[in-house]
Amino acid sequence: MIDLKSVLRILPVHVIYSRLDLQVALTIGEELESLIATLGGVIPDRVIQKLDRPSSATYIGKGKILEVIEKIKDLDIDVVVLNAMVKPRQVHALREELRRANSQIQVWDRVDLILHIFDNHAVTQESKLQIELARMNYMGPRIYGMGYVLSRQGGGIGTLGIGETNTELMKRHWRDEKKRIADQLEKISKSREQQLDRRKRAGYKTVSIVGYTNAGKSSLFNVLTGKNALVEDELFATLDSSVGKIYLEELRSEVLITDTIGFIRDLPPLLISAFKSTLMESVHADLLLHVIDVSDPEVDTKIRVVNEILIDLGREIKDVVYVFNKIDAAGDLDKNSLLEKYGSNFPIFISVKTLKGIDQIKEVIKEKLS
Repeated sequence: MIDLKSVLRILPVHVIYSRLDLQVALTIGEELESLIATLGGVIPDRVIQKLDRPSSATYIGKGKILEVIEKIKDLDIDVVVLNAMVKPRQVHALREELRRANSQIQVWDRVDLILHIFDNHAVTQESKLQIELARMNYMGPRIYGMGYVLSRQGGGIGTLGIGETNTELMKRHWRDEKKRIADQLEKISKSREQQLDRRKRAGYKTVSIVGYTNAGKSSLFNVLTGKNALVEDELFATLDSSVGKIYLEELRSEVLITDTIGFIRDLPPLLISAFKSTLMESVHADLLLHVIDVSDPEVDTKIRVVNEILIDLGREIKDVVYVFNKIDAAGDLDKNSLLEKYGSNFPIFISVKTLKGIDQIKEVIKEKLS
């Protein structure tokens, strides 16, 4: 096993499909490297694999495997990361090929990388359990795959049964562990539901801040509540919900404001499911503020990603307020185009960095919660 506390030398393999727009592929590649930076890894080099379809055996082609092997040898690589969700047998087969260059080499796909980041950022018992459950859900099929590999390695009399026995043992262990974690999370979830009910009965109005990861959610939360939630220029800085208050004189009451985990494209349903108890506060809030990095060239795509996740969680998006952040970094901002496209979501243009537009957010909160 690799010590994740040390600096990892990570080689990203960017898979570009022939049907994928080149600019989109580049943006997805940049996001993968941002994830690696968030983990604290060093990127000595990168590999680009252009594909019509993945290799059924090792995902990337034989020629590209030879190129990766050379880079592992020359650059002392610890981990190879594929920018895709890859089948367990393909990860296993690719790792076996790459061990010719480094017997300790690790091969991760995109989800493996995100799970390692989550491990580093988890603070509370709840987030640690959520990550453990996500890993169990994701590793489940891999456990079955490993049993298949063991059984295929048999070859002699009686050895096939060894593989099958190991598979059954792993399946049983996986089911038992998954139930243990799910039961603990259920208790925490019930406690959270009771807390939400108490807030409702006490007459508290609630506002939840959502958005794509690194859009400035935690910074806005801090400005509105005067709190000090962690703010870092990296993906998934926030995993646990933070709750603060803001007093609105017109309402003659305090409003609770919640900051939640950031979303990201191609986030597998199993990860969303694992964090469902944390995201409940977003689903049940009286008002949602969707923070958007307006300086991002992929602004429309990222709005769509967040909306799709909210819909999956059962939240209507027609009453969500769009908060376009980072106007100070947006250059020639075409507000009219954004107003025309997203006018039904009450768009606000702000800069948390310069505090421009913050008062307008407070006005919208008052208006919506009156």
